[in-house]
Amino acid sequence: MRRLLTVTGMALVLVGLASAGEVVVITTTDFTSGNLAAIVDGEVTARSDLLPIHSDNWVVAWGGYIYVVERLYGDDIIKLSPQDLSTPIYQKSVGNKANPYDIAFVDEHKAYVSRYGRTSLLIIDPATGDSTGSVDLSAYVAYAGTDSAESVPHMTYMAISGRKLYVACQRLKGWNPADTSLVVVVDTKTDRVVKVIPLEKRNPVALSLYEDKIYLACVGSYWDPTDGGIEVVDLRTDMDLGVLVDEGALGGNVSGVLVVSPDKGYALVMTQWPETYVKPFDPRDGSAADALPGAKAAVHMAMSSSGRLYVADRSEEAPGIYIYDTSDDALIAGPVPTGLPPSCVAIVGVPTAIVEEEPLPLSPWLELPFPNPFNSHSSVPYVLDRESYVHLAVYDVLGRRVRVLVDGERARGRYVAHWDGRDDMGRPVASGTYIVELRAEGRRWARLLSLVR
Repeated sequence: MRRLLTVTGMALVLVGLASAGEVVVITTTDFTSGNLAAIVDGEVTARSDLLPIHSDNWVVAWGGYIYVVERLYGDDIIKLSPQDLSTPIYQKSVGNKANPYDIAFVDEHKAYVSRYGRTSLLIIDPATGDSTGSVDLSAYVAYAGTDSAESVPHMTYMAISGRKLYVACQRLKGWNPADTSLVVVVDTKTDRVVKVIPLEKRNPVALSLYEDKIYLACVGSYWDPTDGGIEVVDLRTDMDLGVLVDEGALGGNVSGVLVVSPDKGYALVMTQWPETYVKPFDPRDGSAADALPGAKAAVHMAMSSSGRLYVADRSEEAPGIYIYDTSDDALIAGPVPTGLPPSCVAIVGVPTAIVEEEPLPLSPWLELPFPNPFNSHSSVPYVLDRESYVHLAVYDVLGRRVRVLVDGERARGRYVAHWDGRDDMGRPVASGTYIVELRAEGRRWARLLSLVR
């Protein structure tokens, strides 16, 4: 593993700068080197050259932290605080030539890492970066059990819903779509595969979790702009619902998907390399609209809780981030320069009340949830001044319990719980205002949290 990379004097102090409490973190690359940039949500300028990273990179935000995935020949994960994007908390290897692709989080002490160059998912403790186990997916390589069997299942992107992990497996032959692509379902309590969902289209290259569905961008062959589409998996039944919209209707190879509301999604559509546009579509029926103005070499996108869509665009003449208002798809700004051309975008909530260097308070405390309002996940920080029995739960405005987040003994320290907008049975709950209640040491604290579907 390479030594930790730091940039002296380049600490990015973001606490208190964003009223929305969110920071847009961008990985950048020119394919020989990489770096980090950041935009405070609501602003239209970026801070660039924050941390040198591997040129083949990805970024994930979860639980108030940033996780940079250094892919093939980097083969590690860098954890960062949004308060200081120039100083890694840790940098941990996931195996030589493992080619890590994505990270999916169960809680603050368990996450899965998909590894494109391995047959097993890696299980890590996100708090330390240490490996704690693995899940064998060797049975799902292309043409398994035959003389034509591939060596790896080409696992890519993942999503967690309830107690299940969903792993997209391309199952290529060389670099070409070959065997039926799969979504492998893993029970996060037992770390066992419980179901395999065959896809109609092949070569899933992106996915988006929204409420009780996963939307997969299946590109098929890049040489054929008509053989792929956006496919949907129902998480209530773990069944494939088929193709929502195909590449013929979209007008080219689909390379990305993001669903942001019941009637609004965005697809990245490549008409000819490198021309890739952002096209809105309706998740209810798949109907697609005209491409958004501005971005024409888009590679990734993410939406903040304020409703801004951030698109990483690698146009040769003016690469940068395009910012749109998802309410009307109006262009707010762009291209916003990021130093090197952008490659991936993640949005992290900043818990402004938590500063690790400060001493713990003299009593327990429930911090403000973030983001708030939220759409898919919200983090709930809390602090204990001594070992305590903790009960942290979500209630509706009538006082009915919706979800228990924590119930058990906890040592003295700072914690972050997470709510995915589902009840104790794993069912999505309706939009509205909810009450987060912490009980510890015979005392009670409450915060309001708004869910917007």
